[in-house]
Amino acid sequence: MLLFTPLPVYDFMTYWAAGRLFLSGSNPYSGTAMFAIERSLSWSYAQPLVLLNPPWALPFAALLGALPFQTAHYAWLVASLTLEAISSVALWRYFGGAKRNQWIALALFATFLPAGSAEHMGQVTPLILAGLAAFLFLLRRRHDVLAGACLLTLGVKPHLLYLVILAILLWAIQARKWSLAISAIFTCASVTIAAVLFNRNVLGYFHGALHAAIDTPCGVGGVLRSIFGIQHAWLQFLPTAIGTAWFALYWMRHRRGWTWEERLPLILLVSIATAPYSWAHDYILALPAYVALTVAISRADADWLIPSGLYLVVQIAIFTVAEPFSKAWMATASLLWLILYQAGASHLASAEPATITEPATITEPATIAARDNTNGSPA
Repeated sequence: MLLFTPLPVYDFMTYWAAGRLFLSGSNPYSGTAMFAIERSLSWSYAQPLVLLNPPWALPFAALLGALPFQTAHYAWLVASLTLEAISSVALWRYFGGAKRNQWIALALFATFLPAGSAEHMGQVTPLILAGLAAFLFLLRRRHDVLAGACLLTLGVKPHLLYLVILAILLWAIQARKWSLAISAIFTCASVTIAAVLFNRNVLGYFHGALHAAIDTPCGVGGVLRSIFGIQHAWLQFLPTAIGTAWFALYWMRHRRGWTWEERLPLILLVSIATAPYSWAHDYILALPAYVALTVAISRADADWLIPSGLYLVVQIAIFTVAEPFSKAWMATASLLWLILYQAGASHLASAEPATITEPATITEPATIAARDNTNGSPA
């Protein structure tokens, strides 16, 4: 239904308008300038949508802003669908799914409502998903320099995957992956310098967007502010503090023998759930965790009925029951994705392994599926 209704002028409008302003040498973070362009695109609300992404995201916005609005809008829709479909199949193979069953990854993607919502809104998160999938594959093949360059896409919305970025940093130091770290820093710095050279005031403009970000309550922190007082901005970051404390304990426990196939899914979900700034459509980035879980279920002697039923119930609860309240409540209700993952993992752990020898734990179901597709050895 989302795909076959007219595309709305929501989030994509923000990227396109910011790209136009950036290309003209103006302030892409200006609420006033953004509002003027948005009104010309039939934006009917009293408040503008402003760009909150860091300066290294501006070249992407510039590519969109260089095209007429309708052309850019539909081009990005097609690109989003393509990136998501390719990422789903690639992740299926990465987590050890059988090639003959990779249609299941496409079925999962086609029924994953956060993906449909992200496409409908014109969100940039499909690019982040594709960058994460590319990072994992390149890392497995020991192309550390290219893998580090792919981390630029995670930085488009670094707050969403802050725990993943932190885990990559600590792991790179522990494993002495200096080429990966240097590549990531160099790529981010190069793109930022290019943006500054094109528009020398862009860093100052971005600093001025901080107030707009604080004034936008969303996610779990936004709901806490709505309950205890919108003026308590620190509540926006309380879930992030809890998530960071959890990760510190998790890293200390599992840092030895760290494998991304095992650890990424849970870290990914906790990171999105505790991000200081998130919406329900941002949970498209939880797709790798659910691909990993689905692969594990497909490889085990586990019943599909219960997980599939819960999958349907969670989607209805988030996108139907929570929607009448507010977008912040929808994002908070999206914590059900984390609960569903744990429930599915627990269900998997209780099943008898069929073609595998290593049972999954409650928090790491991908362990049983983390096999290299080329030779069957542990990835």
